[in-house]
Amino acid sequence: MGSLGSESVVANEQDVWAETIRAVEASADGGNLDLWLRQARLVGIIDGIAHVEVLNEFCREWIRDRYLARLRTLLAAQVGAQIEIVLDLADAAPPVVPASAPAARPLPLPTTHALHPRYTFERFVTGPSNQLATEAARSIGDRLGEATHPLYIYAPSGLGKTHLLSAIAHAVSLRRPSCRVSYLPTQRFVEEFVHAVRGGSVEAFDRKYRDDCDLLLLDDVHVLRGKDGTQERFFHIFNALYDRRVPIVMTSDQWPKEIPDLEDRLRTRFLWGLIVDIQPPEYETRVAILRRKAEDEGINLADEVAQLVALKVTGSVRELEGVLGRLAAQAEITGRPIDVALTQEVLSVLLPTAPVMCTLDDLQRAVCNLFGIHLSDLRGPSRRRSVTLPRHVAMYLARELLRQSYPAIAEKFGNRDHTTVIAACRHISDLLETDAAIRNTVTNLRRQLGLT
Repeated sequence: MGSLGSESVVANEQDVWAETIRAVEASADGGNLDLWLRQARLVGIIDGIAHVEVLNEFCREWIRDRYLARLRTLLAAQVGAQIEIVLDLADAAPPVVPASAPAARPLPLPTTHALHPRYTFERFVTGPSNQLATEAARSIGDRLGEATHPLYIYAPSGLGKTHLLSAIAHAVSLRRPSCRVSYLPTQRFVEEFVHAVRGGSVEAFDRKYRDDCDLLLLDDVHVLRGKDGTQERFFHIFNALYDRRVPIVMTSDQWPKEIPDLEDRLRTRFLWGLIVDIQPPEYETRVAILRRKAEDEGINLADEVAQLVALKVTGSVRELEGVLGRLAAQAEITGRPIDVALTQEVLSVLLPTAPVMCTLDDLQRAVCNLFGIHLSDLRGPSRRRSVTLPRHVAMYLARELLRQSYPAIAEKFGNRDHTTVIAACRHISDLLETDAAIRNTVTNLRRQLGLT
């Protein structure tokens, strides 16, 4: 077997990896392998851990969400033993320590998990679904030295937990450059402990995380399940940090009581502090996320495209990023602009088995975005033409495209009388015969909502 950090891997490992990729491709549903997975490179397999190098953070998250479990199973079958996979960034560089930091107390940020430059509070899109988690994360930097209770953030994969951890590290390193921050995924913590045990350096390991640490940020703490030795060590480190009033921030995809094979005494420690969750983003937050990500990547994203994607992709932030990345790749390959037509094609491939049905709420939001009015106005009593025309268009589309009953539509527009909806539908139907602008508006809305 090869070793991590060598210039090459022996042919046997390369063959095993190539065969694993072929097996994944044979069982895959879509065509993302050419863009993402085939560019992943096996660096080496050591101590039952396969280190795979990927191009960037986006690729790592895409592969982790869609293929990691399958890769792990197939690779284990190839080598005939249980194996873990760690996805390392090809361009990972050591974090920059501020010049004002004293040389004797550098930031102990592992170079294997450098801070993502865009994972800051300023680049984190906040909405009702993540408001409490964001405020709790911000308070860590504000109250450093005062906080005595751990913070536990839990959410399904892809909703921003890692972003918030990185944002805390960024904020603290800028505001308190002498602060000794330990920021790493739990899998890395486990690996370090295993190597410390085998190398007889447990005391140095303890000193690093128990004594030489002013802030511990641990990602995906549920990885500790079933690892009794590491749980034992972390329990004592946790207690020592807590006694020193050192903030501990952990993320997980599970509530502490739901993590299997976790020692009760450690589970109790997780429950000591503030526990907050992150929910999938709301429509308005999804639109804002897409615009922010497009800005970060230099992608020209029209409003109607952002709104269409936000209507159709209702899960995680990572799914939104995945669609945006696919759009950019498809546009580059085909030379086409990122417009509604291309977006519908991409979405039809990415969401073939579970299309998201357009609801009346979705339709109302799309109309408000197009006409630049507030949802409260659309549903409210205003009789200004700037509001009544969009309201009539929305009522017409709800009837013609969503097949809603007149009373149901009336209820969703401020409990109006159903005869008002009938009159609005007739009004728009008449305008479609004579008004080109209204025809274009209705056509654009139908495309945007995927109701063509």
